[in-house]
Amino acid sequence: MIRLKQIEPAQVEVRAKDEVRASFIVFAVLCATIRLAPYLLRKLSS
Repeated sequence: MIRLKQIEPAQVEVRAKDEVRASFIVFAVLCATIRLAPYLLRKLSS
């Protein structure tokens, strides 16, 4: 059986906040890419 190291609740909370922040940044970048893609494709094709 694998024994996992105990993690303090404060560390869990900090890790969760970091993961939420990272997910939000990825979401924002993905949305911006989707919004800019048609504009960039039109510029490149002309």
